Amino acid sequence: MAKRQGAEFWRGHLEAWRHSELTQLAYCASHGLGIKSFSRWRRRETEEARSARSSLALVPVGVGTPATGSVVRLHSPGGWRIELPGCGEPWLVDLLRRLP
Repeated sequence: MAKRQGAEFWRGHLEAWRHSELTQLAYCASHGLGIKSFSRWRRRETEEARSARSSLALVPVGVGTPATGSVVRLHSPGGWRIELPGCGEPWLVDLLRRLP
């Protein structure tokens, strides 16, 4: 019977496959992996990522007028950006404290 592997094992192979420029079938053959298991873990990873994205929500926050003329820029690994003009450190600290 084949040894069962966990999530870390498959995450590592999925990441390596993405950087390999091989087809899924070729990657699995070269690493002795079952294509059905590989596909199942790839599907699971895709569904988890989709679920994580859909669980994001905007939360209303009340803030006062910023005191300085600087800009705070927030960037996510997913690609979104938020620019808050006129933000100083005290204002940002106050904003973050108001978040649930």
